[in-house]
Amino acid sequence: MRIGILGAGAVGGYFGGRLAMAGVPVRFLVRPKRYQQLREHKLWIHTDDEEWQLEPNLAATPEELGHVDVLLVALKNYHLEAAFPTLDEVVKRGARLLPLLNGMDHLDILSERYGSHRVLGGTCYIETTLDEDGHVRKAGPMHDLVFGPRSEEQKEFAEKLYQTMLLGKFRVTLSEQIETEMWRKYTFLTCLSGMTAATRSPVGVFVNDEFSLAYLHSLAEEIIRIARAEGAQLPTEMAKEIAVRMQKASPSLTSSMHRDLEKGLPLELESLQGGFLRRAHKHQIAAPHLAAIYALLHPYIQGKPQHVEWGVTLK
Repeated sequence: MRIGILGAGAVGGYFGGRLAMAGVPVRFLVRPKRYQQLREHKLWIHTDDEEWQLEPNLAATPEELGHVDVLLVALKNYHLEAAFPTLDEVVKRGARLLPLLNGMDHLDILSERYGSHRVLGGTCYIETTLDEDGHVRKAGPMHDLVFGPRSEEQKEFAEKLYQTMLLGKFRVTLSEQIETEMWRKYTFLTCLSGMTAATRSPVGVFVNDEFSLAYLHSLAEEIIRIARAEGAQLPTEMAKEIAVRMQKASPSLTSSMHRDLEKGLPLELESLQGGFLRRAHKHQIAAPHLAAIYALLHPYIQGKPQHVEWGVTLK
């Protein structure tokens, strides 16, 4: 099975790189700057214990990419619209799409544009970032990719893709309830990203503070209430499950939103906290804890504000 990866960033670079190292035919479709960087310095993947370097098979255009059976879409949500011309060409050549974007909105967007039969469901659990040299750096033990069919006609293809994914030596799960899995991830990530970004800290800081931990519980309960109003089948004790999971995690666990905030990069605020707030408004559900997180982070939605003189202190 031929696999294309749209984006060789922290997520696409890791999963695509692991597959390529296993001998799977993988080609990365990347923007010109990343293309040049990878051409000159290759793709580096660092974990807590190991590091690898490989020479990735690159394409700068859909024409160079050629036919692939599936395209893993590993972009930030705010880059999706700009990727439509590229996706149009790749789908036209016969590819199915496996989006690994955060949230749920993209499923409807992609299905409406390309047909639901072309779009699998998927999500991942991994703590990765790109360093200043463009190297992929993964922290902690998580490297889980969960995907699955969204209709009966996709099942045979999904099984073949699963057998290929197993070669990558990361944890991969083929789920028959993939949209439920996506809601679980969306709910957890909205809590994790909101709390880590708002406190400017990894989980070890706020789970050990009684007031912050109480806030996390209330935030999770609001978000779960909204998800259930949308039809998500979530466990009864999921709010407690989210808090316990963060308490048991490595104290250094954080989110890509927190890392992006520290780097002064744009935030996926609209697709995470904003997406849930829009749904709350639709169902007339009060969500003050979620709204507070959204308001605190909104000044940084496009990255570090450029018009502010930083470092001025009021005494």
